[in-house]
Amino acid sequence: MKIDDIIRKYIEIPGISLKRSNYSAELLLNGKEGKGSMTFFPLFPGITVAYIFVNSPTWTAPNFCGNGSVEKGPLLVNYCVTGRCEMILNNENFVYVKDGEISLTERFAQKQYVYPRRIYEGMEFFVDIDTLTEQSTWVQKEFAIDFHRIVDRFCPEGGTYISSVLPEGEEILTKLWGLFDIPVPYSISQMKIYTLALFSLLQNINDIPPSQACTFFTETQVDIAKRVERIITSDLRQHHPAWELAAQFSVSETSLKNYFRGVFGQNISIYLREVRMKKAAELLTSTRLSVAEIAELVGYMNQSKFASVFKKQFGLSPLEYRRSKNLENR
Repeated sequence: MKIDDIIRKYIEIPGISLKRSNYSAELLLNGKEGKGSMTFFPLFPGITVAYIFVNSPTWTAPNFCGNGSVEKGPLLVNYCVTGRCEMILNNENFVYVKDGEISLTERFAQKQYVYPRRIYEGMEFFVDIDTLTEQSTWVQKEFAIDFHRIVDRFCPEGGTYISSVLPEGEEILTKLWGLFDIPVPYSISQMKIYTLALFSLLQNINDIPPSQACTFFTETQVDIAKRVERIITSDLRQHHPAWELAAQFSVSETSLKNYFRGVFGQNISIYLREVRMKKAAELLTSTRLSVAEIAELVGYMNQSKFASVFKKQFGLSPLEYRRSKNLENR
């Protein structure tokens, strides 16, 4: 499937618009739950790189289904810079790509892209091998890159590959990531060079690290983790012991904690503390509530304890944080 067809499918979705320039096409997400952007740079006929910035729990995916099954798409290579992205394997189990990891697959998202931490930044390479073979033969010949071999190495039998990036790959991807802020057209030529270097590395690497896609979670386990997250964040004044939550879902406390950490990448206590501190920072900036009132709203009856945790999170006391934000907004 060609990249223009993919983009065309995206803009059929409510809340997603398209902005074009001479060198790129930018999809803009503006939904009830958040915003995001995906900027596509066509590098060669058949190879496109997209820079992704999302501040939303989900991004609806186009319907690429045919005859009731998910259509096999182009080779998709994802690199997660920040955040966490949910992927569904062929066996309908769930895996997660997190900071510093790369994934290779030929499967599109079924219904939506899910970002459990609500924040995601990364890159995605779209490789349409048929178009490459027809229109970019010189690329494969000049640089001796066999994209079919890459698919066979990393995605045998339609599988999904996930692993931490090796140091040499991380060096290439870090340079590619930094090019987003460099004005075009200069950055385009650099994107082409580093992209070819990346695929050459993927083809020629001797020892491929084992795929972490073997560590997966079932739909039921993921659902439990997400329901727990909704419970503990719906009213930050409330405290829900892990044993109580586990009993509610008829699983062991250890299992519950494993499900949550697998989906959200953090222990329940650390995740909830960060949510509480983020909400406290928002209230300090947007309201005139006292520190004691804000502490209570985010679940701290002890103001001193709240101030201590807040300072550890932001490096400033609550009052210092409020003053600094007020000065910024003047």
